[in-house]
Amino acid sequence: MQTRVCNGRASSVRKFLGRLYHADYTPTKPLTLPSRHTSLFPLLNSYNNLVLPRTPWRSPSETPYTIGTRTPEGDVVEEEIVVPFVLSQYSGDDPDSRAIGYLRRPVAEAIEEDHQKHIVSGYASPWDLRYSRNRHGIPKGIKSVAFAPWVNEGGKYTRTMHIERLVLDWRKHGMFPEVLKSWSDQAYPAFTHPPKHGTAGHEPLAFAIERAALTLFGLMNFGALLIAYTRHPTTGLMYLWIPRRSKTKRSWAGKLDVTIAGGLSLGASALPTILSESAEEALLDTEFVSQHIRPVGVLPSLLRSPLGYPLPGMYFLFDLPLPPDGSVMPRRNVLDGGHEVDNFELIDVQSVLEHLLDNEFKPSSGLAIADFLVRHGYVTEETDPRYLEVCRLLKMDIELPLAWRGH
Repeated sequence: MQTRVCNGRASSVRKFLGRLYHADYTPTKPLTLPSRHTSLFPLLNSYNNLVLPRTPWRSPSETPYTIGTRTPEGDVVEEEIVVPFVLSQYSGDDPDSRAIGYLRRPVAEAIEEDHQKHIVSGYASPWDLRYSRNRHGIPKGIKSVAFAPWVNEGGKYTRTMHIERLVLDWRKHGMFPEVLKSWSDQAYPAFTHPPKHGTAGHEPLAFAIERAALTLFGLMNFGALLIAYTRHPTTGLMYLWIPRRSKTKRSWAGKLDVTIAGGLSLGASALPTILSESAEEALLDTEFVSQHIRPVGVLPSLLRSPLGYPLPGMYFLFDLPLPPDGSVMPRRNVLDGGHEVDNFELIDVQSVLEHLLDNEFKPSSGLAIADFLVRHGYVTEETDPRYLEVCRLLKMDIELPLAWRGH
C-alpha cells in the first residue's frame, strides 16, 4: 500500500494519518532483545519498585503497615513501617477512613509536632492522631494520622488551608529540604475514596497540595504521557520521537523521556493538558494534535524514590502518529531557556528498546515506552519468556484513591 503526503498539506496529512494509525498498515515484526538481556521483567521491577501495604488501611488493627523496595529479581528489601494517612479515623465502613497515602516516620512525627504546638498554645489542633500500644513486638507510636473532625466539617477548603499552612511552615524552617527543593507553586489534587453505594453528596476532592509535597504524604500523582511516532513510507519501520531531558531539570536530569509529558494540576484533565504541553514543550500545532491524537488507556506507576519516599502515580497515555516527511515534527522550544528538553531525536524502535533496557529513560516514561512496545506488537510472548509477568507489571493495582466524578 502506497501513501503520499503532498508538501505537508493538511488534507493529505489527515488522509495519510487516518490510514497509518491502524495496526494492519504493515505487518509488525517483533523486536529481538539484545543478547545481554533475556526479558523486560527485571527492568519493569526496578521501575515499579514501590511495594505498598498488602492490606489497605481500613480498620483499627494493631498490625504495622510497611512499604518496601522491589528488586529487579522481584524480592522485597528496605522495608520500613509507615503511618496510614486518612481523612477521618475509623468509623465503620466509611470510605474516608481508608488510607489516601502513607507517611514515613519523620513526616508523621513532624505532623505530631504541629499537633502538640496547637495544644500547648491552647488552640484546637487540626489533626486527629491515634497511637498503637506496645504489643506483639510493635513499637509504641503513631498508628494513623487524620484531620480533626472540625476540619472535616469544613470540607476540602478547610483541609487545603491546613495542608498549605503545614507545608509552607516546613519549607520555611528548612524541613525535608531534599523533597521540598522541587517546590513548584503548583496545586495538585488529593482525592477521596468513592463510597460503595452511590456518590450523591460525596465530594471527590479531598484537598489541594503543593506538587513537591505529594510524596511526603504518599499521595497519588496524576499525569499525561504522549508518544509521537512515524513509519518509513516504504519499509514500514517505526521511529519514535524521543527527547532528552534538560540537564538543569530538578528531577531525572539528562534522562530520555516520552515525547510529551505533563502533570495534572488541580482542576486539569488529561487531553487539554497534553494539548497544551505539546504546544509549549514541542511546538506542535494544537489543531493537528487534537485531530490525530489517540487515547490508548492509562498506566499505573509504583515508584519509590532514591530517597525512599513513595511516588505512586496514574498516567493517561496517548499515541500520536506523524507523517514521515517531517512536515509535522516536535521541536525544542528555545524560548524556555533549555529548562525542559535538550533535544528531540527520531530513533528507530529497535534502538529505543536498547536504550530502554540500558535504563536510560525516566522511570514513568520507561514504563510508557514498554507499554507502547507491547501494544504495538514489538514485544510478544515469543520474544520475551516472561511476557505475561511483563504485562502484569504494566498494570499494577494501587489501593489508593484515584480521580473520579460523582454521578
